[in-house]
Amino acid sequence: MDTLSNDRLGHFDDAASEFVITTPDTPRDWYNYLWNAEYVALFSQSGQGESLTQDGVGRRIAAVASRQLFLRDRASGAFRTLNALPVDAPRKMRQAYCCRHGLGYSVIEQAADGISSSLRCFVPPQGACEVWTVTLHNDGAKARAFDLFAFFGTTFDGVFKPQTYYQPTGRFDKPHNAVVLFNPQHRFGAATSAFVFLTASRRISRYDCALSGFVGHGTEQRPDAVVRGACANTGALMEKCCCATELPLTLRPGASATINFLAGAGTDLRELARLRRSLFAAGAVEQACAKVKHTIAALLGDNRIATPDAQLNAFFHPWLKRQASLGVQWARVRHNGFRDQMQDIWAMASMNTREAEHQLARVLAFQHSDGHAPRTWLDGQILDKDFSDNHVWIAPAVHQLAMETGDLALLEQTIPFNDGSQASLYEHVKRAVGYSWSDRGLHGLLKIRSGDWNDCLNGLGPKGRGVSVWLSMAWLAANRQFAELAQRSGHARDAATARARGAEMKRLINRHAWDGAWYLRAFHDDGRPLGSRQNRQGTMFLLPQAWAVISGAADDAQARLAMQSVDRLLECELGTRKVLNPFDHWDPSIGYSSIKLPGVHENGGVYLHANCFKLMADCMLKRPEHVAEALHKMLPFDHTFRTKTCEPYVFCNSYFATPGNYRYGSAGQSWGTGTAAWFYAVLLHHVFGLQATFDGLRVDPCLPPEWKQCVVRRSFRGAMYDVTFDQSAGRRTIGRIVVNGKTLDTTLLPWRRGSTYTVTVEMK
Repeated sequence: MDTLSNDRLGHFDDAASEFVITTPDTPRDWYNYLWNAEYVALFSQSGQGESLTQDGVGRRIAAVASRQLFLRDRASGAFRTLNALPVDAPRKMRQAYCCRHGLGYSVIEQAADGISSSLRCFVPPQGACEVWTVTLHNDGAKARAFDLFAFFGTTFDGVFKPQTYYQPTGRFDKPHNAVVLFNPQHRFGAATSAFVFLTASRRISRYDCALSGFVGHGTEQRPDAVVRGACANTGALMEKCCCATELPLTLRPGASATINFLAGAGTDLRELARLRRSLFAAGAVEQACAKVKHTIAALLGDNRIATPDAQLNAFFHPWLKRQASLGVQWARVRHNGFRDQMQDIWAMASMNTREAEHQLARVLAFQHSDGHAPRTWLDGQILDKDFSDNHVWIAPAVHQLAMETGDLALLEQTIPFNDGSQASLYEHVKRAVGYSWSDRGLHGLLKIRSGDWNDCLNGLGPKGRGVSVWLSMAWLAANRQFAELAQRSGHARDAATARARGAEMKRLINRHAWDGAWYLRAFHDDGRPLGSRQNRQGTMFLLPQAWAVISGAADDAQARLAMQSVDRLLECELGTRKVLNPFDHWDPSIGYSSIKLPGVHENGGVYLHANCFKLMADCMLKRPEHVAEALHKMLPFDHTFRTKTCEPYVFCNSYFATPGNYRYGSAGQSWGTGTAAWFYAVLLHHVFGLQATFDGLRVDPCLPPEWKQCVVRRSFRGAMYDVTFDQSAGRRTIGRIVVNGKTLDTTLLPWRRGSTYTVTVEMK
């Protein structure tokens, strides 16, 4: 087996595209995310995590809130969980354990008391459900009789509160062999009622719908029903619900048994019947699981890397791409952020153009016809939330897709707005860029309103006069991309207008936002600057320094001075802090950022999404030593500067930079962060420097100095490029590019659909 060592807790299994966790006692729950277009489930190394389904406008059914499966010996009454809980169980209860997180599935394997067990969870290609496959093997010399209990807690009926009435009801539905909880007033899609369910491939002998019937006075890890050896056959009426099942099984010596469970949600019991027929047919579960793996592998594309860091190679493919693809479909899971999905689609364009185009059309349908875009949609409503940046991400996503495909015809496809009117994709971009230009305030810069990329700077501009320097820079970049799309698609007048506006915006930024050694972050409604030397708190922000480079707002001298200020004032062992002198008390003129403790998230934490912006700027300024340092600090499996305790196989959103606090160096939430998409795109386009342009694939790398040689496999417009970078003679500039044995006199690689190119890039 090809394993890549990480630490005592687990390792990458590159051959299987898995991360193998070797103890249930991880520093915190290490999750895998499992999803299709209808349903998403979290599954930790002990099987914990919630799941939900949502309709097209964000109305949601909360299905699973906790999972527990128990195996109880009928003769002795001893029982254990198939989840490997509790983590401090006596050794006799668990002689072996591993959890394999894979692409679209997770498996917990144990051996204890003469029985080997496997608990696998996956979300099938279609359907609002998850599949639990339990396989048991009798390793002993005697026949054994067991009861298998499957349970999930739920918030479908709300969170538990003592002395509270609950709306849903529960019963055992014999025709569907299922425990079903109904809520007759839960709107979902066109339906006005919904349910959650738990069903099994074998006949259920006993059940519980009431939490009091199954858990009783016990706990979810030691429920009364399992202790006494039988479910109570409770329905549920105006009480806290759950879904619990019991079924008997006997295992002869050396024999195995496999039982499948479906847990999920729906609005019509005919849906449950269809799921049972399709997934409980002979061999259907294994076929569905195999299809999940195949579909995900196809989605993630062919791009690969081979660097001196074997863990980075395994992280890049498939884990980094898998994490980015979550955002494309499910945004940040807690809500359907427009800006979040648009940025992730931007990265997906370099991974799978067909999927990016499909998802782009889906998300753009929520854009307003005047050009601006909402923050999110949730619970059946489109929520603008008075944020100003959502529409600025449209142009980069469309531009990247056009550069990757080389197909300008896609700009003419018709896509609806959220009011039902329609326009071309080109018009969607034009209106977005134009709306921002018209939505300007102080100094001619773009209004910040109640927040830009930083949701927590919601106190600066609610009166409609305050402006965002960062947003003005981000618009400058988006406007430049729109200008190229306009010029190449025959809209010369639009291109000229965009170029003139861009020149004006650059002039305004440098006239009003340069503070001598760095750029300001914003101006309040009353005209006060933020991110200035005159600010005791919030003295400098990372974003405008990085984006001054990314957008081209800064000339070379100012760009380098701004980034040197970042190096001097914001860099720490964890990465690059987001704010110099973070806020230490509530300030309504700042907003929620000032509520967070200094060093937490946006308020001076090491926010990895923002660190990706800096990584891109470092590459553009050709600062390879800074690139190398950033990679060591950002990557979750890399302990060069600081030991990390988050999941090693996906990014978290931040590291807590709170000196003297017990959480110093700990990680924020994993999976649901724009870091993955941005890191993927920056690594591919700027560290390796394989950039899609309309004329072809251009080479412009900025590699870590210690990578004397590395290789990238990059697909582009139906061609495949195997690119070897050789830094044995130097690392600053390109010395020579050789393609299929011939030296090029340009950095633009040749292209022909269906061709394979062997490329050597010699640095000097």
